[in-house]
Amino acid sequence: MTPDRQTTLQNLRRLLPFSIFAGLVGGGLLALLTYIHTWSWGGIACYNHGLFDGIGTYQNLVLGILSLLLAGMLPVALSREGGTRRDSAVLAGGIAGFTAVMVNYLYFQATSVFGHGYAPELSDVLAAIIFPFANHALPLLAIGLAMAALAALGAFVVSLFRERAAGPNEGAAASRLLLCSTAALILVVVVLPPLAAHAMLGAGTIDVNPRTALMTTLVSAERTAPDTIVLTVREVPPASVLDHRKPFSVFMNGVDVSNASACAASGFAATVDPPGGLPVVEGSQAAWTGTGVLNNGTPVDVVAMAHGADGSDLIILNLMV
Repeated sequence: MTPDRQTTLQNLRRLLPFSIFAGLVGGGLLALLTYIHTWSWGGIACYNHGLFDGIGTYQNLVLGILSLLLAGMLPVALSREGGTRRDSAVLAGGIAGFTAVMVNYLYFQATSVFGHGYAPELSDVLAAIIFPFANHALPLLAIGLAMAALAALGAFVVSLFRERAAGPNEGAAASRLLLCSTAALILVVVVLPPLAAHAMLGAGTIDVNPRTALMTTLVSAERTAPDTIVLTVREVPPASVLDHRKPFSVFMNGVDVSNASACAASGFAATVDPPGGLPVVEGSQAAWTGTGVLNNGTPVDVVAMAHGADGSDLIILNLMV
């Protein structure tokens, strides 16, 4: 064995624990970012699938690349000893990246089995992990190697900066700077796109699908007394979706009781507070009180309808109270 190869193997053995640790961190980070992505886009993606799905896809791609670069940087940055050969660093980064991919794969395959609402047997978990490998071995291997290459690139960059540093302390400082910069960039990419999307939705600068957006409206109904039913607006879509000139239309036992005037016109024995009905404002309430909503053993059929700015209507509540 040549001295260079022996030195490479020695450096790799020294970096291997750091590589495994970095792979575990990288795999956990990939899983965490997936959940954050789902949480941040889940409530607004339906407003404009074409736009938000595209942004979310590119965001996921960038976050995956940055996470793998970070995982590859960690083994070299965590090693306090200088003089690590670049080829050893690249191999260590590749191992970290491949470990991160495997950890992420094992985690999601295992959790997919537990997400069915029952306690799976060990054979179910093993089948969920092994069968994709057996059926798609080459594509999965290619994906794993490609992701390992990204991590190796991160290790290469850190080792390059450490080699060009004036001394060990400067090299360690450069490593920390690269790690912190990458972590900060990940944070920016996680936060900025959904934050900007929420702001633009609130300002009405993004075209939305009104009928789909209306489906996110949530109104609850509860009986607070034998002769009183209260409706509460829990969630509303962006302001540009609803027609704020019209309160929610409310029907009880098939009779229009949207406001005090409607109750009087139909002869429905109930008062409405406020008289204008249920406003299109999140957190607003309206109460119907009287013998018309009295609970005499037969529940009252309550229906609420939202009105879109484009003229569309959608029933958002149909409940026996």
